Amino acid sequence: MLYQDKQEVTGLKKIQITATALGLTLLVGSVPPAMAATGSTQTSKASTSKAASTPVIHTINNLPSVKLTSKSYIRLTDINTLSQDDSNLITYTLTVTNGDTKSLNLLDYWTKVKTVSGTVYNPTLITADKEKKTVAPGSSVTLTYSVKVAKHIKPTSLIFDIVKWDFSQANYERKLGQFKIPEGYLLSTPAAYSKTLRINEAPVKLKVNNATSFLSGSYNYVGVDLNVQNIGYRLFEDPKLKFVIKTASGSNYPLTADASSTGYSIQPQDSQTLKLMASIPKSVSLKNLELQVIQDDETAKTSLPIATMQLAAVKNETIAVQPNAEKTIDLTNGKLAASVTGAWVNQSYGKSDLSIQFLLRNSGVQTVSVPKYGFELHTSNGYTLPITTSALDNVTLAPQESRSIKLNITVDSSVITDGLQLFVNAPGAAQQTPSDSTGTGTGAGTSSAASFNYPVGIFQLPEAVQLQNTLGTEQFMQTNNGLVGLTLSSIQRLPWSDGDLVSAKITIANHANKTITLPDLTGQFKVDSAQLANDVKLVSTSASGLLGADQSTNVYVVSKLPASLDVSQLQVALMEKIGESSSEWFRFTHLGEMPSLPEVDKGKSYKLDNQGRQEEIKEVRSVVYTGDSNDIMYTELEVKNLEKYQLDLSQLVGYFETSSGQSYQAQAVQVDTPAPSLQSGLVVLWTKLPKGIYTQDMKLVVGEGIADNKLTPLKGESTGYINAAEMALNVQTPGTNSTLSGMVINPYALSITDVAATLTGSSSVQVGLTYSLTRSNAYIMGEFGHKYVLEMKDSLGRIFTKELTPETDLKTGSGNTLSFSNSDSVYEGLKGGNFTLTVYDEFQGARIPLASQGFYYIYNGDTSAR
Repeated sequence: MLYQDKQEVTGLKKIQITATALGLTLLVGSVPPAMAATGSTQTSKASTSKAASTPVIHTINNLPSVKLTSKSYIRLTDINTLSQDDSNLITYTLTVTNGDTKSLNLLDYWTKVKTVSGTVYNPTLITADKEKKTVAPGSSVTLTYSVKVAKHIKPTSLIFDIVKWDFSQANYERKLGQFKIPEGYLLSTPAAYSKTLRINEAPVKLKVNNATSFLSGSYNYVGVDLNVQNIGYRLFEDPKLKFVIKTASGSNYPLTADASSTGYSIQPQDSQTLKLMASIPKSVSLKNLELQVIQDDETAKTSLPIATMQLAAVKNETIAVQPNAEKTIDLTNGKLAASVTGAWVNQSYGKSDLSIQFLLRNSGVQTVSVPKYGFELHTSNGYTLPITTSALDNVTLAPQESRSIKLNITVDSSVITDGLQLFVNAPGAAQQTPSDSTGTGTGAGTSSAASFNYPVGIFQLPEAVQLQNTLGTEQFMQTNNGLVGLTLSSIQRLPWSDGDLVSAKITIANHANKTITLPDLTGQFKVDSAQLANDVKLVSTSASGLLGADQSTNVYVVSKLPASLDVSQLQVALMEKIGESSSEWFRFTHLGEMPSLPEVDKGKSYKLDNQGRQEEIKEVRSVVYTGDSNDIMYTELEVKNLEKYQLDLSQLVGYFETSSGQSYQAQAVQVDTPAPSLQSGLVVLWTKLPKGIYTQDMKLVVGEGIADNKLTPLKGESTGYINAAEMALNVQTPGTNSTLSGMVINPYALSITDVAATLTGSSSVQVGLTYSLTRSNAYIMGEFGHKYVLEMKDSLGRIFTKELTPETDLKTGSGNTLSFSNSDSVYEGLKGGNFTLTVYDEFQGARIPLASQGFYYIYNGDTSAR
C-alpha cells in the first residue's frame, strides 16, 4: 500500500533549479495545500526577475484538488511507475479529506484512468485498502490503486477521473473532476529529502543517506544506505520490502540487503540504516538513478511500487579492503573482523590453482555463530568465479577467537591477472526480482547477475606467490593456531619392486609462540596435471599432531609411479580433512626433471634429520660373497641414535645400483630392539647378483622404511621408503689371512690357535681345535645369519667341510676346544700327508675366505702339527 501524509515531500510547493549553482534549491512545504499554493504565488511576486531566469519544477502537490462536497475534497498525492518487460505498472494514491460533520461514504465515488487519446484502463484498489468504506469527519483516508498500462505510456499521458454515482444521469455517473499531470512535473522524491509513507498502516520516514558505486570487472556495484525512521507509536517490524535501482532508461536492478538489514525491528522514534547493493553492468549509465521501494500484494500476487526516490550522483569509491587489513562485519549479536592474509598460485598446463588465506576473528564480546558466507573471485577482465568450501560449516567463535580458512579455486591461467578481488557474500537466497501483476514476470532490464548476493566484504588480493620450483624455500601461512612455515624440502623418485616411488618431503615449522595442533592431513599428487588415482600415503615422522613453538616436523607424501613414466611436472598437496570431505591446505609445483638424490661419498655419513628422530648412517663394509650360480652384494651399515633418549632405529630399505642404471632390491637384516642414546646398530643390506656384474662402482640407495602412513615399526614389513640418499660404496676385496687368527664376522672374531688331525688307520680322521671367540658390543644387531665354515682340502684335492655357528657350535671365550671327525674310505691305511684348512665366512650359501693355513696329518698318536 502507498501512503504519503500531509507532511510528505510531495507537499513541496516548488523546486527551483539555479543553473549558475548547478544545484537544486527545494522549497519544502510543510503546510496545508492551500497555504502552499499561496506561498508559491507570493514567492513569484516577490522576485519577478529571478523567477524569469530560474526554471521552476512542480510536484503533483501543485495539482488542484477535486471537490466532493463544499468542504470535502480529494487529491492525487503519490504516483509510482514500475517498469516491466512488456508493460508499466503504475500505482497512484488518492487522499480523501472529509471536512464535513458526518461520515463520507467512499462507496459513492470511484476513479477511472484513460489516456489523452481515449484508451481506457481499469485500475484496481490494492488489497490493503479494500476494507476502507468511509471517512470520519475531520479526517483523511488514502486509497492506492494499481493499473497496468502499455509500455510507452507515462503518468503524464494519463487522465485520472473522479466519478460519483448519480442516478439522475443517463449512465448513472457524474464526473466530479480529473487529475492530469503536466509534462515536467517531478514525480519522485528529490535527492537528500525524506519520504513519509505508511507501510502496513505504520508511518515511517525514508531517506537515502548515501549512494556509492564500485567498479569490479564488468559490473558497477551500487550501494545505497537507506535510513528508515519509525515516526509512529508502535514497534515497526521488517515488512519484507523489495528495493530496486531504476536507471534513466527504465531498467530495474534488484538491490540485496546485508544480514543486518533483514529481520529487523525499530522502536518508536528510532531509526535504522539499511545497507543495500546491486550489481549493474558497467555499460549502463549511472546518471539519474532512482531507488524504488516495492511491496508485495500477496492476495493479488503482484509487486507494487510504493515509493520512488532520486539518488544523488553516485560517488565512485574504492571499498576493497587491502591485504592484511581487517573489515568489520556486523552480525545480529556481534561483530567479525575479516581479512585476507595471503595468496598462492600453482600453474599447470594453462590452469592455475589459486589459494587464498582468509581469516575471521570474533571482535565482539560474546560467542557467535559464523554465517556460511559465499565466496567469489572477481577478476579485472570481468570474470566472476564461485569458490566452494565447507570450512564454515557449523563454526562458532568465542570472543577474540580466530578461524583461518583456505579458499581454493582452479581457473584458466589467463584469468589470473592483477587486481583480483575476493567477494564475501551474505548467505541465503539471491535477491528476488519484482514480479509483474500476474506474479510470473520480471522487471524489464533486470541485471543478468541475477544470483547476486550482498557482499559483506570485498577484499583486494595480494600478489599471489608463485609456487613453481620453490624447492627449499619457506612459504608462510596464517592458520587458526598461528603462523606456520611450509617448505618443500625434497622430491625423490626411488626404485621399487613393481615400479618407482615418488616421495615429497614437506617441512612444517611452527612460528607461533605456543604449541599448536596440526590439522588432520592427507596427501595428493598430480603428475602433468593428472591426479594420481592409486594409493597416496601421508607419512608423519612425529608420534603426535603437536608441534612446539619454534619447532618443525616433516611429513612425506608418497605414492607409486610406473617406472617408464616421464614426469615433466609434479604437484604435491597437503589436504585438510573437514568432516567427510577434504580441502586443500597447501600445494607446491615442481617443473622439469626430478632432483637427484643426495650423494654420500665413500666413508662419509648420512644424517636422517627428522625432529625427535635424528640418526646417522655410515657404511661399515661392503663385500661380494661368491656363490655357485650368483654372487651376493653385501653391505653393513652403522645406524647411530643421535638423540638423548632411547629410540627405535629406522627400519632401512635399500636398492643396489650399478653404474649402468640396473637396480637390485636389497634384503635387510634390521636392528629389532631399541637403541639407547648415542648407541649404534648394525644393519645389513644384501642382494643376489648375476655372475659377472661389475661391483667396484656400486651404489646403495637407502632410506627409512614406511608402512601404514608411518615409519615402519621394529619387526614390521616396509611398503615403501622415504628420506633416501645414494651412498657410494667402498666395495672391498678382502684378503685371506695366512694364519687362522683374527677372523672377523661382525660382531665376532675367531682365532684358532691349535689344529690336530689324527689318522688311526681306519676310514676316519679325528680333528681337534683349540680356539678363542670374542663378541664385540659396539653394535646392537638383529639376526646374525652368518656361519664360519671350515674346509679341509688334502693334497689329492679331496674336500671336507664343517659349518660352525657362533654361540651354538662355538662358545665365546679363550682356550676353547672343538673336535669332530671326517669319515671316508680314503683314510683307510693312510699314515701321513698334509692338508689345508681354510675358514670361510658363509652368508646365504655364498662364501668369503677369511684365512687359510697348511697342516700335516698326525699318525699313531703323534699329536704335534708339522
